[in-house]
Amino acid sequence: MGDSATQPAYSATILWDDEAAVWYVAETDFPGLVAEAETQQRLVRKIRQLMPELYHANRHLMPDESWEKIAIRLTVGQLETIKLAVAS
Repeated sequence: MGDSATQPAYSATILWDDEAAVWYVAETDFPGLVAEAETQQRLVRKIRQLMPELYHANRHLMPDESWEKIAIRLTVGQLETIKLAVAS
């Protein structure tokens, strides 16, 4: 098994969708990671649950090594709608 120095590191950007009222994975390099949840905390929990399952299901898309751990860097963003004053 690989050690923490050689564990793979992935990234995901999670955003708030104001219209749908959910947090969702907007962009990621981790194969198959698609998720949404009502709160940011629930989405992070869901990502933690999904990644091991997806790792095993998509093993053919991963490097030819085995690891005990993988890392993911989560970037959080929130799209805000700002009303502009109408020029008269």
